[in-house]
Amino acid sequence: MGVLGIIKKKKSKVEANLIESNSSNVKNEIANKVTGKLKEILERELSAGNEIRETYEGDWPQEGSVMVFLSKPFKTPIQRDLPDIEYTLVNDPHYWKAQYLDTTTNVYLCCKFDGPNFEPL
Repeated sequence: MGVLGIIKKKKSKVEANLIESNSSNVKNEIANKVTGKLKEILERELSAGNEIRETYEGDWPQEGSVMVFLSKPFKTPIQRDLPDIEYTLVNDPHYWKAQYLDTTTNVYLCCKFDGPNFEPL
């Protein structure tokens, strides 16, 4: 079932955000790979006003990585004690500010820095 079909049955924040996104950097099929506790964190972030900025699937930083990037720093309280979910404060402007990693699925939820928008012209 595609994202549109899912929204008709259950309008989660993740699916609604994907449908409303006009960015070519956001791929629905990649963002839909966020599951379990990581999806709960993502849905809370979207409810708090954060947005999915881009998605990535490839062999960096690990083979078979799936990454979802939020446009702003995490807005909800950081959760450090979740089983199979690792939180890391990356804090490197060349990459991103922070991330959650689901160690069972190799899916990352990353957040960007807040500040000026450096979109290409």
